[in-house]
Amino acid sequence: MDRNEPAIGPQVHTHGNVKPEATEYAVDKLRAALHHAQGPVLRTSLTLDAAAPGDRVDAHVDVNGVGVHVHAVGATLQEATDLMQDRLRSRLRRIRRRPAQGPRPPIDREHGADLAS
Repeated sequence: MDRNEPAIGPQVHTHGNVKPEATEYAVDKLRAALHHAQGPVLRTSLTLDAAAPGDRVDAHVDVNGVGVHVHAVGATLQEATDLMQDRLRSRLRRIRRRPAQGPRPPIDREHGADLAS
């Protein structure tokens, strides 16, 4: 298993008339994007919504405690899935290149110092 592959598959939620092929395609595209994660993938979820105005795909990913959310709307679920993959891959690359732009470390409110120090 690759270090960026989640231990379990993504939770998949669907709304409207979503064909199994569209779900499988979205899961494959999500997994392909996860190869750009800089740490272990702890949790993933996908929402495919064919009932929304325009087909919509949302992805939520937890990469070593950093939450990443992307969504995309397209004329078809396949188009929305492709856009979601591009956005997720881009976001994961940005986090890898600029880790300082990720979530800030927790602050000790009593002493005003970073707990990570």
